[in-house]
Amino acid sequence: MNEYRANRNLPDLNQVALDYGRMVSSICTRMIFNPHIAEEAAQETWLEITRSLNSFRNQSKISTWIYTITRRVVIRYSQKEKQYSTKYLSSFFRSDEPSPGFPDESKEYSQNIKEQCDKCLVGILHCLDNDSRLAYIMRDIVSLSYSEISDILNQSEQTVRKDISRSRNKLRRFLQEECFLFNPEGNCKCRMKGPVKEIDLHLEFDKLRQTANRMRFFKDAEKVLPRKDFWEKFIE
Repeated sequence: MNEYRANRNLPDLNQVALDYGRMVSSICTRMIFNPHIAEEAAQETWLEITRSLNSFRNQSKISTWIYTITRRVVIRYSQKEKQYSTKYLSSFFRSDEPSPGFPDESKEYSQNIKEQCDKCLVGILHCLDNDSRLAYIMRDIVSLSYSEISDILNQSEQTVRKDISRSRNKLRRFLQEECFLFNPEGNCKCRMKGPVKEIDLHLEFDKLRQTANRMRFFKDAEKVLPRKDFWEKFIE
């Protein structure tokens, strides 16, 4: 890394990891259901950044450059990801299976419940196709502007806006109908509902249900549920 630091025209890699590692990790974990593959995608993104750093000429924002590389890597990894219909997901939510037998130790138990809920949210996002899911994640979780997403995806801003609007509506309808965390009156009967009540996770989401824009749900869930930064190991 020292050779890069010596060149003042190039971003400092440690600072890149601090500024973007968590968000790149979130993109990968929301795009890819298997956490091990998501980690692999995030770390390959890091390798691509280090290999390509000499080509960065400040012709675009550093964030646009980083997320463009992220898009290229994560879309390739996502090619084998399945898209699920909301009908299929609803049948899963309404299945009355027994609760999983997590260890009855408060901290570990709570962590396991939150991790399972996090996987559930990833599954919900898979009602969107890969391109739409990535655009939605970049806007409503990473909080990029429409113009920057347009540059990253190489699509018109109008197309990006329409696609994200459709995705929001689809997710909102599904969450309102099914998800216990989004709507206490939802139809969810999945095996996690009991454990979620036991650890009062639903209470942590109360403030989310009271916000004016309830589609902040996924972004705010990043603060409530366990998040991983797959770039931490690269920070000296």
